[in-house]
Amino acid sequence: MNWLSKALPSPKASRSAIGLMSGTSLDGLDACLVRETSDGSRIEVIQTLETSFPEEVQQDLKKIIETGQTSLHDLLRVENAYTDVVIEQCHRLMKTSLDPVSIIGFHGQTLWHDPNLGSTLQIGFAERLAEEIGVPVAHQFRRGDMARGGQGAPLATLFHEAHFRRDTENVAVLNLGGIANISLLIPGKPARGWDTGPANTLADIWYQKHKKKPFDRDGAFASSGLVNHELLDLLLDDPYFAKEPPKSTGREYFSCAWLEQTLRQLPPLDPADVQATLNQLTAEQVQKALPEEIDILVVCGGGVHNTHLMNMIDDAVDPLLITSDKFAIDPDYVEAACFGWLGLHCKDNRALETHKITGSTIAGVLGSVVNPTIG
Repeated sequence: MNWLSKALPSPKASRSAIGLMSGTSLDGLDACLVRETSDGSRIEVIQTLETSFPEEVQQDLKKIIETGQTSLHDLLRVENAYTDVVIEQCHRLMKTSLDPVSIIGFHGQTLWHDPNLGSTLQIGFAERLAEEIGVPVAHQFRRGDMARGGQGAPLATLFHEAHFRRDTENVAVLNLGGIANISLLIPGKPARGWDTGPANTLADIWYQKHKKKPFDRDGAFASSGLVNHELLDLLLDDPYFAKEPPKSTGREYFSCAWLEQTLRQLPPLDPADVQATLNQLTAEQVQKALPEEIDILVVCGGGVHNTHLMNMIDDAVDPLLITSDKFAIDPDYVEAACFGWLGLHCKDNRALETHKITGSTIAGVLGSVVNPTIG
């Protein structure tokens, strides 16, 4: 055959997905529409959308997460109310998509994460979501990893590797959500990642208690205080911080009760000093997690808007600190994009290697797919 007439392989048709994430900070539902790049290795974010939870839903979720207690009736009621928000969010995003959406990657809302027990609980009525939207839904991403001996978290490291890894620079990615997690992306080495400890969750709880508002905007309250090093040393003495990765944690561990128990060991402190100390606690753990060879620290998550916290981290670490928008992805939507990307992998039944991240014994598919009824 003449090589001029030889058929060339067709370029891979790109697919679109919706990614959904609501984290431990309970500030709302982040959603984004993503599209695969032509080689299928990465995704680009096409559209983003944030929705606040109705007050009743937010308070119900907060009560369950903080106490670990609810009735089965109330659990199902909250799940349905939460799913209502998700369905509305997806309808709005679907209207902006020029291409058919292949899959919805639905993380769900974590109510309890217990790696010592080897299990985790995320609610969200995936079957109802699939039927209402008419699109397959990938969900329950964490439990398969835990069934294979892993921590089930942080799964975002897989996406960080695909999106942020560079051939010549040593990159770390820091997600400042309710809990902070870090990913280390060093050329020639497997990606590693783990939860470093609390970020927004304790700071928000403390601010809400003393200021009756959702969060410390720009870190203004923390900026008015001073770090109490006696409190900081007591907080840093928690066994979790000394534990070697792989490791993961959650709001059920780093709770208001955890903080109050430590504060009872000291004379009464100025609330602003406690706020400043909580930000320093996060910064100290980031500094501890970073090896010397890291060149760039990419930060994402809601904590990027806390100027006081970002300044503390910048003062504590050596690498160049930038936010993820320098890598073409809004810091508020990195995790939502991650679950859109994971949804596509789940749809393809693609096994992912998580041993160096979560400690799983074997690679495996993350998530399960629920298909809508056809016809």
